[in-house]
Amino acid sequence: MLIIQLIIIQVLTFAALVFVLYKIMYSASFVETKRLQQLSRENAEKARELAAKMEEAEKKYRDKVEAAEKEANRLRAEAKEQSDKIKEEALNKAKQEADRMIKQALNTKEKIREEIEAGLQEKCVEQSLALIQKILTSKNMLILRTAVLQDALDEIGMIEASKLNVNTDKGELIIAVEITKAEKEQIASTLSAKTGRNITLEETADASIIAGVIIKLGGLIIDGSLRGKLNEACEALRK
Repeated sequence: MLIIQLIIIQVLTFAALVFVLYKIMYSASFVETKRLQQLSRENAEKARELAAKMEEAEKKYRDKVEAAEKEANRLRAEAKEQSDKIKEEALNKAKQEADRMIKQALNTKEKIREEIEAGLQEKCVEQSLALIQKILTSKNMLILRTAVLQDALDEIGMIEASKLNVNTDKGELIIAVEITKAEKEQIASTLSAKTGRNITLEETADASIIAGVIIKLGGLIIDGSLRGKLNEACEALRK
């Protein structure tokens, strides 16, 4: 647009000069005419130089605008990428926190359930023991205690020696009621044979186990009591 304007100006200037020359041809000398022609050429050259400079300036301006737009687009894309990254990190963090809270809630729920079940199991065992003591006669209770004790002795005899790896010679024998000397010796001799040690057992009375025996030898516990059998039965039913 600017070049066209310059050309129009040049044409008008040239037309004006022609008109002037035309006048000069009739009113001035030949030398003056030459001078005006030279001046016209100089003006035309300056006009071309000015047009070239303006074109160069326009090109530099367009290049700078294009470069600025590219840089602005790059910065916008970089800012968007950073924003998306921050959002993704925030979402991942929120998801991890939510997963942690859900897992914690589930663990708490499972722990509460286990505590409730354990409480119910304990209550069930207590009620079962109380019921046995209430409905059985003395004679039948004696038969029950004898049978449970015999089961305990049989179980001790069937324990593999590899499972009786203990580092002590002294243990505790928990009984519900007094047992015979022969039964005590049988328990001690069986444990001595399987452990390779001379095992001695100190007796402790605990009426709450109702029948059978519990042996504590170091970290090893052998539960052959009626209470223990009821606990095992309840545990099996839970599973």
